Amino acid sequence: MTSLMFKRENRLVSGVRFNNSHILTVAQFTLKNKENNSSLNRFGIVVSKKVDARAVIRNRVKRFFRTTLMNMNKKMVAGHDILFVVKKEVLNKTKEENLLAIKNTLEKADLFKA
Repeated sequence: MTSLMFKRENRLVSGVRFNNSHILTVAQFTLKNKENNSSLNRFGIVVSKKVDARAVIRNRVKRFFRTTLMNMNKKMVAGHDILFVVKKEVLNKTKEENLLAIKNTLEKADLFKA
């Protein structure tokens, strides 16, 4: 079984600011990305209590995003900091719809090579 955590080098540290970043918004989440001048992508996923008050649900959403991004990372353009700010609408969609939204948004941001 694979670990459900990003490798340390793929984790977005808390001090990173996205002031001059590229922002894309869809119903389920907002994607913020900027170049990080390295050969790796770093990911962050924010699921606030506005999405759901229960930690179990918030963690399930984060796990879904993490596994999806880990599987897609090999086909992504390297050298970006990528932050997903998840919205409440993610709970109303199926896994397939959320997966497609992530893939399409990454392609739109020129981060994913189809």
